[in-house]
Amino acid sequence: MAKKSKGFVELFWECPNCSGENLGGDAICGNCGRPQPDDIEFYQGSHQQVLKDDKKVARAKAGADIHCAYCETRNSGTAKKCKQCGASLSATNQRKSAGRMVGSFQAGKGSLIKCPNCDQPNAYVNRKCHNCGTSLSHKVAKAKAEKESSAPKRNILVFIVAGLLLACAAIYFLFLRTNEVTATVSRVAWERSVAIETYSEVELSDWLDQIPADAELISCTEEVRSVQSSPPINQSYSEICGTPYTVETGSGFAEVVQDCEYQVYDDSCTYVGYDWVTLRTENQDGNNLAAFWPQPSITSDQRLGATTESYVCYFEGNGETYTYTADNFQEFSQCQPGASFTLDVNTLGAVTSIQR
Repeated sequence: MAKKSKGFVELFWECPNCSGENLGGDAICGNCGRPQPDDIEFYQGSHQQVLKDDKKVARAKAGADIHCAYCETRNSGTAKKCKQCGASLSATNQRKSAGRMVGSFQAGKGSLIKCPNCDQPNAYVNRKCHNCGTSLSHKVAKAKAEKESSAPKRNILVFIVAGLLLACAAIYFLFLRTNEVTATVSRVAWERSVAIETYSEVELSDWLDQIPADAELISCTEEVRSVQSSPPINQSYSEICGTPYTVETGSGFAEVVQDCEYQVYDDSCTYVGYDWVTLRTENQDGNNLAAFWPQPSITSDQRLGATTESYVCYFEGNGETYTYTADNFQEFSQCQPGASFTLDVNTLGAVTSIQR
């Protein structure tokens, strides 16, 4: 599938020194002044907004940040020298988390965040409580949102699993669970048939480019002919995309992407052509084990077509009559009237197998 970008969002990181929360683009903790560690894990809040700031978008597109091995300063992914000490930056010091899926994309403004110190509700965009100045955590809001959203999903999953278990139990007791019954063959029946075909004018269908050039077209409609990972050139198509999700760029930002595929349309047409069609079917049946095929007479413009066959054995046992359709003539030929068999009979009374 193709990955379609819908823009970029800014993530958050929590300072391991003071637990203060910072925006992903912040290289230094706004609460205690400590630099962002090179192994910090970024996370997103319960809702995200696509960035409009050109400078932040450029930073997101620059790729994974590089932390200077000498002074630990955080540098842009495109930098060649450290902006703090001037040391050469090695690709080996580039952040390894780039490409990690952060979570699903939830567009819009998040819910209010309650201050952990004074319980005052704050706007989702606030990083500190407007009442007491305590640091707020979008990580908590995210965890709460995930917990709340996962609860109904878990309930649905429980019902689905329970339904599958009940269905499996029903299949087992009705069809797979069997009892052995000793019975005797009371009679047999067989039927064989042969189709006689003739080459005649018929209505056929195919893709337009597969139809003979001299064929008489009846009608054409656009239908999906293929599915591919990129838009076709000079062809009609539909774009089908999945739920957007975010992928970390390694710079404190994440790209919002969708997995998309493209359904390509083409003309499917009906036309007048010629093909073998069934003219009639001749049958032969009997109540013995000497089954044979019909021997129809055909003309020069006809041919023998598909054949069908059916073999049934009837049993008597325990005061009941049982019917069994043999898989083939070889199995049927064992059903000699008067012969004793062991039948496997399921809960519904159907014979699933026979053994002599």
